[in-house]
Amino acid sequence: MTQSEIDFFDNLAPTWDDNEIRSTPERVRSILSKLPIEEGMSVLDLGTGTGVLLPYLSSIVGEKGHVTGIDLSKGMLSIAQKKYGDLPNVDLLKLDFEQDMIPGIYDMVLLYSVYPHLHAPSDTLEWLFKMNVKPGGSIVIAFPSDEKFINDIHHERKSESDHLLPAHRLAEVISGWGFSAEVVASSEEEYIILINRKQ
Repeated sequence: MTQSEIDFFDNLAPTWDDNEIRSTPERVRSILSKLPIEEGMSVLDLGTGTGVLLPYLSSIVGEKGHVTGIDLSKGMLSIAQKKYGDLPNVDLLKLDFEQDMIPGIYDMVLLYSVYPHLHAPSDTLEWLFKMNVKPGGSIVIAFPSDEKFINDIHHERKSESDHLLPAHRLAEVISGWGFSAEVVASSEEEYIILINRKQ
């Protein structure tokens, strides 16, 4: 992530939760209910931001499970720490997950509202599977909206991010990189792709 991107998120951090109207509790629960997350699992939340997923993931994996949230924005992580730093099964780390080594291996890696900000998505997925995903584990790309909503936001904010492809098209692209990619949901309210190693 470039310094301008980090500054962008640091500056947005104080008002992020007020403006994040799509990640309602109902929608987050619905998205997570469609994923193979179970009690006792270890989950990596990349680009955790202010921690919108953390309390839900913490509850699902329970005291025998563990959740690690990673973000490069100090501002975002500071808010996540204030809100959820007391959850006993949650850790927060400041890392650039496309460049830094991520500690641990996980049953599931979540890229929630993050994918368009990846600079080298195929390399990042390959590296995550090699270094951080347990055998049989998955990576998930998810959004609380469709691609049109996401692309409109990026256009308005003049983000450096690439546009997000429709879920079925992105799944085809990811499959072309040598992974197994399944569209779990594709609607105005949910965009979910489940990615696994090819058997």
